[in-house]
Amino acid sequence: MVGVILILLGLAFMLERVGVISMVGNWWAIFIYLAAFASFANVWRSQRANGRFTPAATASLVWGLVLTVVASIFLFSLSWDVWWPVILIAVGVGIVAGYLLGDRKPASGGGS
Repeated sequence: MVGVILILLGLAFMLERVGVISMVGNWWAIFIYLAAFASFANVWRSQRANGRFTPAATASLVWGLVLTVVASIFLFSLSWDVWWPVILIAVGVGIVAGYLLGDRKPASGGGS
């Protein structure tokens, strides 16, 4: 999947260079979306491997959401003054989703 994304990005940059399309503004924020996509892929892999939502998957989900918000702020030239609280909301959503989707049993503290 990452290879396909890189091919599409390369084609977009090539088409922009030859004048077929025009990318203006903060187009480089697309690379932040790639990091967010990688975090979401880690969530999916972790869930598939463990059969449940683990703390590692929760951490990847939170980072993916944060990176998505940051990339969107840059890409769409939104004002940080107005939109930075969305990062707090993204962190909260990730934590709540991790709790709701994960194993909610308390960790055992002792051995046999």
